[in-house]
Parts: sequence; C-alpha cells; structure tokens
Amino acid sequence: MFEAIDKLMLAGLGALSMTRQRAEEIFEEYVKRGQAVQEQRSGFVKDLLDTADKTKAELQKLISDQVGKAVGKLPLATKEDIRRIEEKLDQILQRL
Repeated sequence: MFEAIDKLMLAGLGALSMTRQRAEEIFEEYVKRGQAVQEQRSGFVKDLLDTADKTKAELQKLISDQVGKAVGKLPLATKEDIRRIEEKLDQILQRL
C-alpha cells in the first residue's frame, strides 16, 4: 500500500518533468532500498510514466477548469455581446 502511495506522490510531484531517465533513477533508488528487484524495472518505469502522464492530464484539466471559472467571473464581453453591439452599430450607421 505504501509503495502505491509513494508512486502516486512521486508521480504527482514530478508529473510535469517526469522522463524515462528520471523514472529509472527512481527505480534504482527502490532497488538500493531493497523495495524492488531488477526484474520489475520495465513494469515499474512504464507504470510510473503512465501515472505521470495521467496526473499531468488531470492537472491540466484542473487548471483549465479553474481558469475558465475565474474568467467566467470577470466582467468581460462575450462574443455574443460583441455581435449585438456590432449589429446595433451597423443599424446606427445605416441611419446616418
């Protein structure tokens, strides 16, 4: 259980900069601590990279959602607002 939590935490912290080389370095640390054996390398590295990719995608979605909410609260003109203003301006110009 702690190994899974450890992997998740490492992936979360390093998701934005995780490379195959870094994943292999992490694996080597596990081997030195006696928490893994060399035969598990490819599966560990693949799992770690997959988890990092998934975490990165989730982080990007979270950021996108939060930015969308923040922008939605700002008093900015929407495309529809601008379209209505353009129509009114066209009507005024036609009268002149």
